[in-house]
Amino acid sequence: MFRLLREQKGAAVAVIAISMTAMIGFAALVIDGGNLYLNKTRLVNLADAAALAGAQDLPGDPQSAIASAYSYAAQNGMSNDTIDVTISNDNTVVTVNASRTVPFFFAQIFHMNSSNVSARAAAAIKPITGVGNIVPFGIVKQPFKYNQTYTLKAGGGSGYNGNYAALALGGTGSTIYEGNITNGYKGQLLIDKLVTTETGVMSGATSKGVKARMEQDKYATFETMEKNSPRILTVPIIESLEVNGRGEVLVVGFAAFFLEDIGGNGHENYVTGKFIQTVVLGDTGTGTANYGLYGSSLIE
Repeated sequence: MFRLLREQKGAAVAVIAISMTAMIGFAALVIDGGNLYLNKTRLVNLADAAALAGAQDLPGDPQSAIASAYSYAAQNGMSNDTIDVTISNDNTVVTVNASRTVPFFFAQIFHMNSSNVSARAAAAIKPITGVGNIVPFGIVKQPFKYNQTYTLKAGGGSGYNGNYAALALGGTGSTIYEGNITNGYKGQLLIDKLVTTETGVMSGATSKGVKARMEQDKYATFETMEKNSPRILTVPIIESLEVNGRGEVLVVGFAAFFLEDIGGNGHENYVTGKFIQTVVLGDTGTGTANYGLYGSSLIE
């Protein structure tokens, strides 16, 4: 009898030991596997966001693009993450490779201490084909040079027959026109679409709108402007403004300018801005004219 009991007890211990091993193995699969999957997901999101953060500085400043990607990864990742950032030769794509060592808990009983997860992301900039928050100035297409000053709105005695590079966006009249200068037109414009010119010099509305816009960031300069400065203007590029008075003109692209000032007096006032290259939210495409205004998106 005692021998039978000892044999049964030994068998029970063996069954319990096997069961415990299976339970630990299952816990290792669920907990350690889940933790591995969670870290993989977080690393993918980190690489995506870091690549998009870096793309905001392209194409003009690839070194800042690299620094921005690294900075985002450092602030939002883990201390043991390994990050590598590269920029394409044409300064249009930023690629982020990220890896992380994830420690195991239950799997250590099987002599498995950790595993590596990795992620790769690439963000590219492409010319803007559709965008909102536009100011109602139309500039005739031409080659633009960085940091060069251009006339965004002509004064009396310049311009064309009855129009002076002002656009009627979302309606006509000085009130709408002034509001679009101050706050930007909230609708979206697309390339290869027609827009209507605004008649007359519109000197009073131009002066009020520009001064109100500058007041939103009155101490900014071309050298110190922030990326979200209200003085960075998105402007439609027009095929030609040679229409009589109010007429339709073709949008062929978009560009960005730092709003410098309004010059001239009375009906002769005009608006100037310095050309910049920057990234904004909007629709992008290929095979369209490039005027230095880009949108960014993940391509990998």
